[in-house]
Amino acid sequence: MARLSIYLLGPFHVLRDGSPVTGFESDKVRALLAYLAREADRPQRRAYLAGLLWPEYPEQNARHDLRQALSNLRHSIGDVDVTPPYLRITRDTIQYNRQSDCWLDVQAFDALLDACQEHAHRRLDICPPCIERLHQAVALYRGSFLQGFSPGENLPFQEWMLLLEERYHRRVVAALSQLARCHAWCGEHELVLRYARRHVALEPWREEAHRHIMRALALSGQRNAALIQYQHCCRILADELQVQPERETTELYRRIRDGVDLSSCPIRGSS
Repeated sequence: MARLSIYLLGPFHVLRDGSPVTGFESDKVRALLAYLAREADRPQRRAYLAGLLWPEYPEQNARHDLRQALSNLRHSIGDVDVTPPYLRITRDTIQYNRQSDCWLDVQAFDALLDACQEHAHRRLDICPPCIERLHQAVALYRGSFLQGFSPGENLPFQEWMLLLEERYHRRVVAALSQLARCHAWCGEHELVLRYARRHVALEPWREEAHRHIMRALALSGQRNAALIQYQHCCRILADELQVQPERETTELYRRIRDGVDLSSCPIRGSS
Protein backbone atom coordinates (compact mmCIF):
# COMPACT_ATOMS: atom_id res chain seq x y z
CA MET A 1 0.00 0.00 0.00
CA ALA A 2 1.33 3.44 -0.96
CA ARG A 3 0.85 6.36 1.43
CA LEU A 4 -0.37 9.63 -0.03
CA SER A 5 0.57 12.74 1.98
CA ILE A 6 -1.13 16.02 1.09
CA TYR A 7 0.10 19.39 2.38
CA LEU A 8 -2.31 22.33 2.14
CA LEU A 9 -0.86 24.58 4.88
CA GLY A 10 1.67 26.55 2.89
CA PRO A 11 2.38 25.81 -0.77
CA PHE A 12 0.43 22.86 -2.23
CA HIS A 13 2.57 19.74 -2.01
CA VAL A 14 1.83 16.02 -2.44
CA LEU A 15 4.02 13.02 -1.70
CA ARG A 16 3.47 9.36 -2.57
CA ASP A 17 5.59 7.07 -0.42
CA GLY A 18 7.83 10.06 0.33
CA SER A 19 8.39 11.06 -3.31
CA PRO A 20 6.88 14.23 -4.82
CA VAL A 21 3.88 13.76 -7.08
CA THR A 22 4.57 15.84 -10.19
CA GLY A 23 2.18 14.58 -12.85
CA PHE A 24 -0.59 17.15 -12.38
CA GLU A 25 -1.39 18.73 -15.74
CA SER A 26 -2.84 21.96 -14.36
CA ASP A 27 -3.70 23.93 -11.23
CA LYS A 28 -7.33 22.87 -11.74
CA VAL A 29 -6.25 19.27 -11.11
CA ARG A 30 -4.40 20.36 -7.96
CA ALA A 31 -7.44 22.38 -6.89
CA LEU A 32 -9.67 19.34 -7.37
CA LEU A 33 -7.45 17.22 -5.12
CA ALA A 34 -7.17 19.96 -2.49
CA TYR A 35 -10.94 20.40 -2.35
CA LEU A 36 -11.73 16.69 -2.25
CA ALA A 37 -9.13 16.02 0.45
CA ARG A 38 -10.24 18.89 2.69
CA GLU A 39 -13.96 18.19 2.21
CA ALA A 40 -13.70 14.41 2.51
CA ASP A 41 -16.49 14.09 5.08
CA ARG A 42 -19.12 13.73 2.37
CA PRO A 43 -19.38 12.82 -1.32
CA GLN A 44 -19.11 15.81 -3.66
CA ARG A 45 -21.56 15.97 -6.53
CA ARG A 46 -19.94 16.22 -9.93
CA ALA A 47 -22.23 19.08 -10.93
CA TYR A 48 -21.08 21.08 -7.91
CA LEU A 49 -17.38 20.40 -8.54
CA ALA A 50 -17.78 21.42 -12.18
CA GLY A 51 -19.35 24.71 -11.12
CA LEU A 52 -16.76 25.26 -8.40
CA LEU A 53 -13.77 24.94 -10.73
CA TRP A 54 -15.20 26.02 -14.10
CA PRO A 55 -17.94 28.53 -13.22
CA GLU A 56 -17.49 30.43 -16.48
CA TYR A 57 -18.18 27.38 -18.67
CA PRO A 58 -21.51 25.91 -19.83
CA GLU A 59 -22.38 22.90 -17.68
CA GLN A 60 -21.62 20.34 -20.38
CA ASN A 61 -18.16 21.82 -21.01
CA ALA A 62 -17.44 22.10 -17.28
CA ARG A 63 -18.38 18.46 -16.73
CA HIS A 64 -16.11 17.42 -19.60
CA ASP A 65 -13.18 19.31 -18.10
CA LEU A 66 -13.93 17.76 -14.71
CA ARG A 67 -13.74 14.28 -16.24
CA GLN A 68 -10.40 15.15 -17.83
CA ALA A 69 -9.06 16.59 -14.59
CA LEU A 70 -10.25 13.55 -12.63
CA SER A 71 -8.54 11.20 -15.08
CA ASN A 72 -5.24 13.06 -14.74
CA LEU A 73 -5.62 13.21 -10.95
CA ARG A 74 -6.16 9.45 -10.67
CA HIS A 75 -3.18 8.75 -12.90
CA SER A 76 -0.92 11.21 -11.03
CA ILE A 77 -1.60 9.85 -7.54
CA GLY A 78 -1.75 6.22 -8.66
CA ASP A 79 -5.35 5.77 -7.57
CA VAL A 80 -5.92 2.73 -9.79
CA ASP A 81 -2.92 0.91 -8.27
CA VAL A 82 -3.95 0.91 -4.58
CA THR A 83 -6.51 -0.91 -2.47
CA PRO A 84 -8.51 0.70 -1.05
CA PRO A 85 -8.37 3.52 -3.64
CA TYR A 86 -7.77 7.14 -2.67
CA LEU A 87 -10.98 8.20 -4.39
CA ARG A 88 -14.52 6.85 -4.23
CA ILE A 89 -16.10 7.54 -7.59
CA THR A 90 -19.67 7.05 -8.76
CA ARG A 91 -21.57 8.32 -11.77
CA ASP A 92 -22.73 11.38 -9.82
CA THR A 93 -20.23 11.89 -6.98
CA ILE A 94 -16.55 11.90 -6.07
CA GLN A 95 -15.22 11.54 -2.54
CA TYR A 96 -11.73 11.40 -1.09
CA ASN A 97 -11.40 8.10 0.76
CA ARG A 98 -10.07 8.57 4.28
CA GLN A 99 -10.03 4.78 4.69
CA SER A 100 -7.15 4.65 2.21
CA ASP A 101 -3.51 5.05 3.25
CA CYS A 102 -3.51 8.83 3.28
CA TRP A 103 -2.39 11.72 5.48
CA LEU A 104 -3.59 15.31 5.31
CA ASP A 105 -1.85 18.12 7.17
CA VAL A 106 -4.99 20.16 7.88
CA GLN A 107 -6.71 17.11 9.31
CA ALA A 108 -3.75 16.43 11.61
CA PHE A 109 -3.55 20.14 12.54
CA ASP A 110 -7.23 20.31 13.51
CA ALA A 111 -7.08 17.02 15.42
CA LEU A 112 -4.18 18.23 17.58
CA LEU A 113 -5.83 21.54 18.46
CA ASP A 114 -9.23 19.94 19.01
CA ALA A 115 -7.62 17.46 21.42
CA CYS A 116 -6.19 20.39 23.42
CA GLN A 117 -9.60 22.03 23.63
CA GLU A 118 -11.34 18.82 24.67
CA HIS A 119 -8.74 17.65 27.19
CA ALA A 120 -9.86 17.98 30.80
CA HIS A 121 -6.71 19.65 32.11
CA ARG A 122 -6.91 22.12 34.97
CA ARG A 123 -4.56 24.59 33.28
CA LEU A 124 -3.01 24.41 29.84
CA ASP A 125 0.36 25.76 30.95
CA ILE A 126 0.88 22.80 33.29
CA CYS A 127 -0.43 20.13 30.90
CA PRO A 128 2.60 18.61 29.11
CA PRO A 129 0.54 16.49 26.66
CA CYS A 130 -1.38 19.54 25.44
CA ILE A 131 1.75 21.68 25.19
CA GLU A 132 3.29 18.96 23.03
CA ARG A 133 0.16 18.91 20.87
CA LEU A 134 0.48 22.67 20.37
CA HIS A 135 4.14 22.25 19.39
CA GLN A 136 3.18 19.63 16.81
CA ALA A 137 0.31 21.70 15.43
CA VAL A 138 2.31 24.88 14.86
CA ALA A 139 5.09 22.82 13.25
CA LEU A 140 2.54 21.66 10.65
CA TYR A 141 1.72 25.26 9.75
CA ARG A 142 4.18 25.89 6.90
CA GLY A 143 2.25 28.95 5.74
CA SER A 144 -1.25 30.12 4.93
CA PHE A 145 -3.77 27.70 3.44
CA LEU A 146 -2.76 26.96 -0.18
CA GLN A 147 -0.24 29.80 -0.02
CA GLY A 148 0.49 31.32 -3.43
CA PHE A 149 -2.03 29.06 -5.16
CA SER A 150 -4.39 30.41 -7.80
CA PRO A 151 -6.16 28.22 -10.35
CA GLY A 152 -7.20 31.29 -12.36
CA GLU A 153 -9.98 33.81 -11.95
CA ASN A 154 -12.28 31.46 -10.14
CA LEU A 155 -14.58 33.12 -7.64
CA PRO A 156 -16.25 30.07 -5.97
CA PHE A 157 -12.98 28.21 -5.35
CA GLN A 158 -11.19 31.38 -4.23
CA GLU A 159 -13.98 32.13 -1.74
CA TRP A 160 -13.54 28.63 -0.29
CA MET A 161 -9.79 29.17 -0.08
CA LEU A 162 -10.12 32.52 1.67
CA LEU A 163 -12.55 31.18 4.29
CA LEU A 164 -10.17 28.37 5.18
CA GLU A 165 -7.13 30.63 5.08
CA GLU A 166 -8.76 32.80 7.74
CA ARG A 167 -9.85 29.76 9.78
CA TYR A 168 -6.38 28.23 9.96
CA HIS A 169 -4.78 31.62 10.55
CA ARG A 170 -6.99 32.16 13.60
CA ARG A 171 -6.19 28.71 14.94
CA VAL A 172 -2.42 28.96 14.52
CA VAL A 173 -2.09 32.42 16.08
CA ALA A 174 -4.16 31.27 19.04
CA ALA A 175 -1.83 28.27 19.42
CA LEU A 176 1.28 30.47 19.15
CA SER A 177 -0.11 32.81 21.80
CA GLN A 178 -0.84 29.88 24.10
CA LEU A 179 2.67 28.50 23.63
CA ALA A 180 4.28 31.85 24.38
CA ARG A 181 2.26 32.14 27.60
CA CYS A 182 3.04 28.54 28.62
CA HIS A 183 6.77 28.94 28.13
CA ALA A 184 6.76 32.36 29.80
CA TRP A 185 5.16 30.76 32.86
CA CYS A 186 7.98 28.19 32.90
CA GLY A 187 10.71 30.81 32.36
CA GLU A 188 11.77 29.28 29.02
CA HIS A 189 12.75 32.51 27.31
CA GLU A 190 14.17 31.06 24.08
CA LEU A 191 10.93 29.19 23.43
CA VAL A 192 8.90 32.30 24.24
CA LEU A 193 10.92 34.20 21.64
CA ARG A 194 10.49 31.45 19.06
CA TYR A 195 6.71 31.39 19.25
CA ALA A 196 6.09 35.07 19.90
CA ARG A 197 8.23 36.00 16.90
CA ARG A 198 6.25 33.61 14.72
CA HIS A 199 3.09 35.29 16.03
CA VAL A 200 4.44 38.76 15.19
CA ALA A 201 5.39 37.57 11.70
CA LEU A 202 1.75 36.58 11.13
CA GLU A 203 0.17 39.54 12.94
CA PRO A 204 2.69 42.41 13.24
CA TRP A 205 0.20 44.60 15.13
CA ARG A 206 -0.47 42.06 17.92
CA GLU A 207 0.85 43.78 21.04
CA GLU A 208 0.59 40.74 23.29
CA ALA A 209 3.21 39.01 21.12
CA HIS A 210 5.47 42.09 21.18
CA ARG A 211 5.19 42.16 24.97
CA HIS A 212 6.20 38.52 25.18
CA ILE A 213 9.27 39.28 23.08
CA MET A 214 10.18 42.35 25.16
CA ARG A 215 9.82 40.51 28.45
CA ALA A 216 11.73 37.41 27.29
CA LEU A 217 14.56 39.53 25.92
CA ALA A 218 14.82 41.54 29.13
CA LEU A 219 14.73 38.48 31.36
CA SER A 220 17.43 36.81 29.28
CA GLY A 221 19.75 39.80 29.70
CA GLN A 222 19.05 41.52 26.38
CA ARG A 223 17.68 44.79 27.77
CA ASN A 224 18.62 46.96 24.77
CA ALA A 225 17.04 44.50 22.37
CA ALA A 226 13.85 44.59 24.46
CA LEU A 227 13.74 48.40 24.26
CA ILE A 228 14.32 48.26 20.49
CA GLN A 229 11.44 45.79 20.20
CA TYR A 230 9.16 48.36 21.80
CA GLN A 231 10.20 50.99 19.25
CA HIS A 232 9.58 48.45 16.48
CA CYS A 233 6.10 47.80 17.89
CA CYS A 234 5.36 51.54 18.04
CA ARG A 235 6.34 52.01 14.38
CA ILE A 236 4.14 49.15 13.23
CA LEU A 237 1.12 50.42 15.17
CA ALA A 238 1.61 53.96 13.84
CA ASP A 239 2.16 52.88 10.24
CA GLU A 240 -0.54 50.23 9.98
CA LEU A 241 -3.23 51.28 12.46
CA GLN A 242 -2.39 54.90 13.29
CA VAL A 243 -2.66 54.16 17.02
CA GLN A 244 -0.47 54.39 20.12
CA PRO A 245 0.61 51.28 22.06
CA GLU A 246 -1.66 49.97 24.79
CA ARG A 247 -0.98 51.09 28.34
CA GLU A 248 0.31 47.66 29.31
CA THR A 249 2.88 47.71 26.50
CA THR A 250 4.17 51.14 27.48
CA GLU A 251 4.26 50.18 31.16
CA LEU A 252 6.35 47.11 30.34
CA TYR A 253 8.73 49.30 28.32
CA ARG A 254 9.16 51.68 31.28
CA ARG A 255 9.82 48.81 33.67
CA ILE A 256 12.49 47.43 31.36
CA ARG A 257 14.02 50.88 30.77
CA ASP A 258 14.13 51.62 34.50
CA GLY A 259 15.41 48.18 35.50
CA VAL A 260 12.31 47.27 37.51
CA ASP A 261 11.78 43.60 38.47
CA LEU A 262 9.54 41.95 35.86
CA SER A 263 8.57 38.92 37.93
CA SER A 264 5.34 40.66 38.97
CA CYS A 265 4.57 41.77 35.42
CA PRO A 266 2.86 38.86 33.66
CA ILE A 267 1.69 39.18 30.07
CA ARG A 268 -2.06 39.39 29.62
CA GLY A 269 -3.87 38.97 26.32
CA SER A 270 -4.84 41.94 24.21
CA SER A 271 -8.39 43.15 24.23
